[in-house]
Amino acid sequence: MNTRSAPNLDKLRNIVQRFGSTSFTTAQVASEYDDSPANSDTTRLFDALLARHATVLGIQAVHGEHSVWQAA
Repeated sequence: MNTRSAPNLDKLRNIVQRFGSTSFTTAQVASEYDDSPANSDTTRLFDALLARHATVLGIQAVHGEHSVWQAA
């Protein structure tokens, strides 16, 4: 994802909804969003995006886990 462009929240929402009630990692979301393996910079960027937009995306961080998310 281009760091200067705004994230496509609909695309992010569709990706996280595919996981249903299963927990998922930031790297999985980043890989699906960009359709390529996520590197550490991309994972950090997406971790911040998921945290910033968690309410809109209907997700929450898994307590005690770094970069792991689940449906809220």
